[in-house]
Amino acid sequence: FWTFAPVIKVDATKGKLILETVGKEGTEYVALKDFFTEEGEYLLQEMVDESYNTKPDQRSQHMEEVIKVDERFNILYQALTDSYMKMFPKPNDLDHAWYTDKSVLLGVSAEDSVFVRHILPLIYSSSDSARITGDYFTVLKNIQYIAKYQQRYAHEIVPSVAQINAELGYNKLQLFFHLFYSYWLVGLALLFLAITKLFKDNTAIDKGQKAFVILTVVLFIIQTLNMIVRWFAGGYPPWSNGYEMTILVSWTTILFGLFFHKKTDFILPLATLFTGTLLFVAFLDWLNPEITNLVPVLKSYWLKIHVAIIVGSYAPLALSALLGFTSLGLMIFSNTPKESVKLAIKEMTYLNEMSMTIGIYMLSIGTFLGGVWANESWGRYWGWDPKETWALISILAFAIVLHLRLIPVIKPYRFWFNAASVIAFFSIIMTSFGVNYYLSGLHSYAQGDPMPVPTWAYVLVSVVMLTIFAAYRNRAKN
Repeated sequence: FWTFAPVIKVDATKGKLILETVGKEGTEYVALKDFFTEEGEYLLQEMVDESYNTKPDQRSQHMEEVIKVDERFNILYQALTDSYMKMFPKPNDLDHAWYTDKSVLLGVSAEDSVFVRHILPLIYSSSDSARITGDYFTVLKNIQYIAKYQQRYAHEIVPSVAQINAELGYNKLQLFFHLFYSYWLVGLALLFLAITKLFKDNTAIDKGQKAFVILTVVLFIIQTLNMIVRWFAGGYPPWSNGYEMTILVSWTTILFGLFFHKKTDFILPLATLFTGTLLFVAFLDWLNPEITNLVPVLKSYWLKIHVAIIVGSYAPLALSALLGFTSLGLMIFSNTPKESVKLAIKEMTYLNEMSMTIGIYMLSIGTFLGGVWANESWGRYWGWDPKETWALISILAFAIVLHLRLIPVIKPYRFWFNAASVIAFFSIIMTSFGVNYYLSGLHSYAQGDPMPVPTWAYVLVSVVMLTIFAAYRNRAKN
């Protein structure tokens, strides 16, 4: 029935050539049988080969539609041929391969062979009876037999009941989603209090700040526990892809914000607002929040070390950029600045330098450790891969900014240092996101399909440039 049912969607405009090839012009839904010749040959094979052999950024709309239709075709074809029913682990297999009830029979004992051959027909027949009687006890009992078979031969890789329940609870609570607006609200309150304190300091403001700091600690603890749950459910550290990297940067940002919050009133509100923004970005369409299996190259203890240090370095560097941007903002409105405003700019500049120093140390150490991992995985320490190259560019960019004070002509130092710290952070954005989506290389495990430069990127660059130009007028007064 499903072989003849027209259920595979083809876009009438983008897939016009596809519809002509299968002889179904004027419709948007094609049946599985329509993709085959009378001899059983796949009609789209040449189109599929051409599309996949073309670089992603050079594919036409027709090629993109061919890939989508081919995926839909394969999903239906494999479902109808039981290719998805890989429920039976092969006993004592070093690669932990799983098979269908038909393909697993080679290399298994006679007893297991009988079980594998007959268990699914038993489930089907008991399901037919249960639909009439309403009693599904036998169906569930037979399904449990499959679960026991899986535990017997693949207990090393089958998720435990605790892991399954942890993932279900994690998905149901959606704590990261709720945390993003919580951080925003707390961050806005802290920022309001910090700005108010510049012009009017009293006990009520101090008490309000302490209360929101405590609330930030509570949110940080909740985020930490949620990351631990994700780690437990997935069985690996939660920093293996773009989504998890964004979550880790947000967590590390709050950690550094809490660590430095007594140095200046502005760092914690900036950290919470940035964390809330990162958690919001994590839920955009181009990041996948699923807990998935790791690709082979990431199944290494270096994932816990190299990636954690590299991604962790983004947080102090981000705080450095935020402190620099905030300092520039205060400079704009400081034609006749109060001493409290000047003091705030001075504090943030010192803290900016401290944060950047920590970040560049972490980034450098993480890059060296990445070379060790690269040698283990690919047989060389350095290969000028785009990810490696941009990590080096980031290190050099921040090294230059940190040494600006040694150049006599760079005056006034605070303005130029804060401006440069904001601009230098664009190298981190390119390293962490740009390389993944616009350049190809050995780090393609984190690469998505090419996408146009988002509008917010142009807006961000424009805002930064305008802020720097506006602060430039008052640079000598700060």
